Amino acid sequence: MSFRSSSYLLRLMILSIVIGTIPVLLLGTFAYYNSSRIVQAKVNESNTQLLQQTQLRVEQTLRTIDNSATQLLQSPVVTSVFDKEITNEDFQLVHELYNGISLIQTYERGIKDVFLYSLSKQWIISSSGVNDYSLPAFKPQLEAYAKFAAGSFWTSEPGHAVGNEHAIYFIKKYPFNSPNPTGVICVVLSSDALRELNGVIDGNLGSAFIMDDRSQVIIHGDQNLVGTSLAEQPYLQKLLHSQEATGQYTARFEGEKVTVTYRKSSYNSWYYVSIASNELINKENRIIGWLTIFVCLGIMLVTLMLAWFGSKKMYGPIQTIYHKLMGMPSVADGSKPSGELQVIGEGVNYLIRNQSIMLDELKGQQAQLKEFFVQKLFSGTIKPTAFEEKLGLFGLEQPWRSMCVVAIQIDSLKDTRYEEANRDLLMFAVNNIVGELVPVEQRLVPIVKSDSQVTIVGSSVDGSAFKHHIFSLADQIQKAILQYLDIRVSIGISRTFSSFEETQQAQHEAMTALKYRVGLGQESILFIEDVQPQKVDWYRYPYMGEQTLLDAIRSGSVSQAEQALRQFIEELFQPQKQHRDYQLSLMRLFVDLLKFGQELSLPMDNISQDEASLLQSLSKLRNIEEIESWFWTHFVHPYVQELGKRRECQYKQISEAIIDMITREFDSELTLEECSARINYHPHYVSRVFRQETGINFGEYLMQYRIDIAKKWLSESDMKVADIAERLQYNNSANFIRSFRKQVGMTPGQYREERR
Repeated sequence: MSFRSSSYLLRLMILSIVIGTIPVLLLGTFAYYNSSRIVQAKVNESNTQLLQQTQLRVEQTLRTIDNSATQLLQSPVVTSVFDKEITNEDFQLVHELYNGISLIQTYERGIKDVFLYSLSKQWIISSSGVNDYSLPAFKPQLEAYAKFAAGSFWTSEPGHAVGNEHAIYFIKKYPFNSPNPTGVICVVLSSDALRELNGVIDGNLGSAFIMDDRSQVIIHGDQNLVGTSLAEQPYLQKLLHSQEATGQYTARFEGEKVTVTYRKSSYNSWYYVSIASNELINKENRIIGWLTIFVCLGIMLVTLMLAWFGSKKMYGPIQTIYHKLMGMPSVADGSKPSGELQVIGEGVNYLIRNQSIMLDELKGQQAQLKEFFVQKLFSGTIKPTAFEEKLGLFGLEQPWRSMCVVAIQIDSLKDTRYEEANRDLLMFAVNNIVGELVPVEQRLVPIVKSDSQVTIVGSSVDGSAFKHHIFSLADQIQKAILQYLDIRVSIGISRTFSSFEETQQAQHEAMTALKYRVGLGQESILFIEDVQPQKVDWYRYPYMGEQTLLDAIRSGSVSQAEQALRQFIEELFQPQKQHRDYQLSLMRLFVDLLKFGQELSLPMDNISQDEASLLQSLSKLRNIEEIESWFWTHFVHPYVQELGKRRECQYKQISEAIIDMITREFDSELTLEECSARINYHPHYVSRVFRQETGINFGEYLMQYRIDIAKKWLSESDMKVADIAERLQYNNSANFIRSFRKQVGMTPGQYREERR
């Protein structure tokens, strides 16, 4: 294709600039907004995780104190002391109580004091002493705590036990949850101890604090807010009225938009709250935005420069480069594994090989037994009911819903690296390939019978789905045999059946289907339904010679039919047979030939007598020559002639129908499968017939016809090449140009210039 330098260069530059700038702008915009969203989400997620960690650490401390206090209250010395009078002179008892209190204080840092108070005896003990030595002014507060409804609780208040410092108190009654307790224990915890555990207070992007169930601040970065109530703060209203244990929302705090993350404790109803400034987060996003802009501007500048210099140098050979790239085959990764990996691979392969050898040795006898029963099933020496009882040996519980017999034969060993003596070994190799490709759950054991390989294949589907599945398997097998053995095979497929009683007939049908490859050529996949639409009943009768004769008639070859008839008559009249055997066999052949003609709808115009007269004349024949001549004259020769004419007519009709579809619908998405479905034939059969009649396959004929139409349009119209390519169902004009040049030897533009 020729281009005008200036216009093509301009178009190439414009295209390069558009391709280079628009994606960069879109990518930059997307990157900025996506990064902003991700940063916001990551910060919120980080705050949530930090808040959760803080809650876990704080509650771990609180629960430890709770458990320690509970253990002290449950100790025998404490449970028995609340109803006794205690003075400073009860040294032993007080010493034991001191030991229990000291255990709580030493177990957890940050505990200021521990108080034991008897409500009935009015004594108080702490780590500093008994009664007057143990802050007696704290008694009224402890009595007030004892009147609370809860059996144990956490609260925070200033003063009392720790001077003016704001402290956290844990109170637990004894007996537990009793409305009239006899004593209480109070653990005083400094808020500074919990503040040290709070890892998210005063972070880079905000702050966090803890409130109790009364909305009073327990821990806060601003010490002036500790102990104050935040119940009226607008930015906390959604949190305080929410029933959810965790949440996150946006609000306004001191005129600034913030993200509030909260967690409500199920242990003591405290609130763990994190306030993150969206403004600070957006500062980070703005930095990302500026970086994105600078990067995009840099890429756009580089794109403009490359578009200018690159377009000037590349627009000439660009078509050649494109064709080379399109024609290059895909290259597999050629990297070699390292030494260690190679050793590991060899070791694994060695283990797998050894395992396979062991499994083969263990299952060898079972495999032979499976093959033995399948052989008996095909030969008819085992009853179908008895065979079904042995289905467990094949991993089946019952026969498949749909079954068929697949038969494979080697087309020819001529022009291959094999000799005729290798045929038996090749058949066993074919048998192994079939066993590998067809899943075990879909077949019985494949076997070799004479020069054929046969397999019973089954499935739970039926109808066209089963037929399509069988064709896919057959096509896969055929290609694998060609790939690995470099020989061509044909495959015959029987009708579908559902009972093992029909196995022998199905085998006969599969072998019969293979006979039709004589007219269709090598590498055929033949369904008996396609080549013999009418089902033929098969009898348990010595039929090999008869089948050879019928096959010769089907082939349409006069010489083969004459030879087959002569061999059948010679085989029929053996010296050891009785006269009655001759008569019965002749009558059987007579009936089978009549039935053969009826099944194939062969006209009986050439037979001048009716069946009774024919049978009477048959009984009067005296020697072999007369019998052979009689059958040849009345049946074999007329059948051969009629089938030959019919085959030629059928092939011609199929080919003409396909050609007519191509002629009328060349500008549509026409496929072989669609055309075959319209005339009710299998695509593989139609493909073989069409190639035999026309000399080329369907795809080549369709392409050649479209090229002829394109040549006509190029000569007689002003249609653009792109429009012609689109009308002729090409994906793009480049594919059309390449195909046209391959067929015609020049491009469409050159062809048009020569014709004008």
